[in-house]
Amino acid sequence: MNKIPAMVASAVFFIAMALSVITLNGSYQPNQQSISAISQMLFNAYVIPFELLSVVLVGGIIGMFHTAEDEE
Repeated sequence: MNKIPAMVASAVFFIAMALSVITLNGSYQPNQQSISAISQMLFNAYVIPFELLSVVLVGGIIGMFHTAEDEE
């Protein structure tokens, strides 16, 4: 595995995530603490990002097992 592209990709990812966190606006104290409100938002407004995240996580798990088999 090439280490240089992996290091560049991780650096770009870190910079992108750091910039997105730094540029967040607003107050992040919850107005209410309700599990039902969180579930309504998760499964109504954010259902597409939630499903995309699950696909990415499954792909990462499969890739981890595939890489582990190649090393043996």
